[in-house]
Amino acid sequence: MAGRPRPQAHSSSASTRRRERWLVVLGIALHAVYMLSIFDIYFKSPIVHGMAPVPPRLSAPPAKRLVLLVADGLRADKFFEPDERGRYRAPFLRGVIEEKGRWGVSHARPPTESRPGHVAIIAGFYEDPSAVTKGWKANPVEFDSVFNQSRHTISFGSPDIVPIFCSSLPHSTWGSYPHEYEDFATDASFLDHWSFDQFEGLLNRSLDDVKLRQLLLQDKLVIFLHLLGCDSNGHAHRPYSSIYLNNVKVVDEIAERMYNLMESYFNDNQTAYVFTADHGMSDKGSHGDGHPSNTDTPLVAWGAGIRSPKFLAYTDKPDDGFRFVDDHRHDMPTPQNWALEGFERVDVNQADIAPLMATLVGLSCPLNSVGNLPSHYLKLSKSDEVEAVLANTKQILNQFLQKSEQKQSSSLYFKPFKPLVNYSSVLDRIEDLISARDYKTAMKYSEELRSMALAGLHYFQTYDWFMLMTTITLGYIGWMANLILHVLQSYTTFPANLLKRTQVYPKNTSMKVYIGGCLFMGLSSIILLLEKSPPLYHAYVFMTIFLWTRIVQNYEFMKSAWRELFNMPFKYIMNLLISSVAALLILEFLVRTQPVIDT
Repeated sequence: MAGRPRPQAHSSSASTRRRERWLVVLGIALHAVYMLSIFDIYFKSPIVHGMAPVPPRLSAPPAKRLVLLVADGLRADKFFEPDERGRYRAPFLRGVIEEKGRWGVSHARPPTESRPGHVAIIAGFYEDPSAVTKGWKANPVEFDSVFNQSRHTISFGSPDIVPIFCSSLPHSTWGSYPHEYEDFATDASFLDHWSFDQFEGLLNRSLDDVKLRQLLLQDKLVIFLHLLGCDSNGHAHRPYSSIYLNNVKVVDEIAERMYNLMESYFNDNQTAYVFTADHGMSDKGSHGDGHPSNTDTPLVAWGAGIRSPKFLAYTDKPDDGFRFVDDHRHDMPTPQNWALEGFERVDVNQADIAPLMATLVGLSCPLNSVGNLPSHYLKLSKSDEVEAVLANTKQILNQFLQKSEQKQSSSLYFKPFKPLVNYSSVLDRIEDLISARDYKTAMKYSEELRSMALAGLHYFQTYDWFMLMTTITLGYIGWMANLILHVLQSYTTFPANLLKRTQVYPKNTSMKVYIGGCLFMGLSSIILLLEKSPPLYHAYVFMTIFLWTRIVQNYEFMKSAWRELFNMPFKYIMNLLISSVAALLILEFLVRTQPVIDT
């Protein structure tokens, strides 16, 4: 008789080990499934298809052709500020700012990488985050761009950028250098010269090629040169090095040579020019985050359809509450060492450049663009300016309507975006105002409708967030509760009668709880199937229901444990609370003091 407890102890220990092995398997599965929810919440593609293009109803396009020059990795301050001898590194483009065109800072949004920056500039939207699964190199979802809308696009530059937009575009002429040319051990400015030389060679060949010359003389032509030198030299030598700063001079020289080449070849004053960068560069030679050195890039526009400089007496403007995508406020003061306070500065979000370029050559805005047309850059009549903004508004509104229709078709209980329920009456009102030539009021209504459409796009992009975040949060809480229950049942010294009280009707209670949990899972599955939810939504819900089914199964035990806890001495409870708080503080300290590795 005296030897009987030992087998019981052994059996209890074996049972505990089995439960713990099962919990380890469950924990791995749970964290694997819930980690995938990051992609459904934060990495969901914003791209929708099925919209029709909205061409601007202009009396005539401002320009026949467009030249886009993108200096990869060129930060704004290194472009605008003088060198140590007081001379500016980009004299030609500075002359453009002072005499021919408009300028500002283009604000990029993290991740400040080359592909997301070029997608924002050329396609007008902030990178499809699902592209991160392909290393920002490929298009997981096809999208529209200014190049797609053009009659023909000519492009030369990096093999990491140019093929993204041109490889599947039939009306394009393009080329890229081999990957081996991107050697970080040398001065990479020769890559910029390569891009220009390729285009110059194409123009020279057209003198003997009638078909090529006809292609170049048609309207709605877009020419894109990708200049990688600053990015490569910034990574290898840092942006304050002489090699990087000299590369700023190189891209300025290429901009000047490109302007002279185009004007001498076409000689019709029908070319518009846009110079900008995809992202900046930190002092450590990296980029990707939201620091101003990475998000602030130069923007200079001139030529056909671009306004001349506007001279202003500098005044410190109050904060109007507007924020760019990098969270910088509107009308930020221009640094004094740029010496440009007297010239009106028009900052834009990076995605605003796409509708600007499209409007300059009379193209429809890219179908997936979320950019606001920066009308202060355009030299248009009042009627054409309103028509251009209205086309931009309709294009964004069409995306909203498509997303709304898709969500409504698959929702059992659809919650519309109320501010745009009567959008059609607003459009009719704008058309009436244009007919009455009340362009100022029509512009005001168009811009307000555009802002509402952008808010509506965000509403449907985050439509499922509340359900997903609630499910995942309840799942993690349920997981922690299951762990606590396991510890209480296996490693605490609660009296034996506590366990006896919680096991009075174990079989009946467990069976009813599990049947209820299975029925709830089945009902949830039917609802998710009717709403055409992705398969992972089922996994999130099933995991959460399963965890809480186990918690409900142990309800009697938890109730008795709670009662037992409050019957213990006050000193014991305080020690338990103090130990728990101390453990949490130690864990928080360890998390906050982890070293950050800069890449």
